[in-house]
Amino acid sequence: MDTEEEPCRPAQNEANILPELQRVQDSDGKIKILVVEDERTYRALYDKGLFSELFEKKMVASGKEALLVYNEWHPDIIVLDIYLLEMTGYQVLKEIRTAFKDKATTIVMATSLSGNEDVLSCMKLGIEGYIVKPFPRLEIGPKILSYYAKKEPERAQKAEHLCREMVKQFPIKLFLDKDAIKAKEDADKVSDDVVDTEQEQYKK
Repeated sequence: MDTEEEPCRPAQNEANILPELQRVQDSDGKIKILVVEDERTYRALYDKGLFSELFEKKMVASGKEALLVYNEWHPDIIVLDIYLLEMTGYQVLKEIRTAFKDKATTIVMATSLSGNEDVLSCMKLGIEGYIVKPFPRLEIGPKILSYYAKKEPERAQKAEHLCREMVKQFPIKLFLDKDAIKAKEDADKVSDDVVDTEQEQYKK
């Protein structure tokens, strides 16, 4: 007996997470995060690891740009590389914490393994945490949100839960994306074959 194929449905976890994600976005909006990083490779890692469903992102490459965006945009979180040209991350942090007297914004410093002393100096000015580079991109969202929870525990915990769920689904999404790419390649090949056949018939 012939049976109809079932329509493709979202994975169970994905179906469960969508309404919850929508509720968080409706009630609080996306979390505004400013990433200050002068290396393009790391900016790309932040961009991919901080899911657009949860974060509204701005990325800049210098301390001076960071202060301009900070003044105009007022982010919830700043991820600040310590080693920047012209104006260091430490100087940006000091400007925000002392000159602007801002103690509310969550600031997370990013450093290499050799930057422990610099991190201690930043802690004295008041930071919520730090990231050691290099880092796995799928861990960066939950890590930053755990620091944001020190300022906004309820909002951060909701977002962190959703972020971890999205990380769990990432291999499934990657697999589905590969299927979609393969399907498109197959469709393009069929289309090319049709064009070739039509051209052959036209020549005859």
